[in-house]
Amino acid sequence: MASFDRKVERNQMKLNKKGKNPQGNKAVRSGTGSRMGARGDGDIFKGRKIILPLLLILLAGLYAGVALAGGSAEVSTTMFWLTIVLYVILAIALFLNKPYLRINKNYLFTAKFNRDRMLEAGQISKITATPHKITITPKAGGQNWVFYRKRNMFNTPAMAERLETFAKTHKVDFVKE
Repeated sequence: MASFDRKVERNQMKLNKKGKNPQGNKAVRSGTGSRMGARGDGDIFKGRKIILPLLLILLAGLYAGVALAGGSAEVSTTMFWLTIVLYVILAIALFLNKPYLRINKNYLFTAKFNRDRMLEAGQISKITATPHKITITPKAGGQNWVFYRKRNMFNTPAMAERLETFAKTHKVDFVKE
């Protein structure tokens, strides 16, 4: 087992000498922390997820209301109440997990589908800002990043101002509607 650990360490050192780690990002110096996520440097705009948590709470309430109104024997089981409690816990967890947009010097960061995503300034085709949503279109065929004012409670006017300066700095098309 020790030889396997040495091989892993040797390969990791080779990759770090090349300037890349196995995930394809530039090597991170020890002590500087992660470059991804909402805790890095740059301007951070946080929102709040409300639709899915509300839907889960309503679903748990509907499930409990139908079962209690029906008066079936399954109402007294532990699994029934555990299911309802787990729906509520999932709703709380989703509500507390805030979506974000972090605008760094040369990069944009966000979390999509529970993974951190990064777009370099050169990878951005266009940024569109309206009073109710911000859309960031990548050059490659990836999915657009859309940040809604009503759905996710983002401060879109402030985001638009900061993204406009980012777009001017990096010569990215910025459309304000």
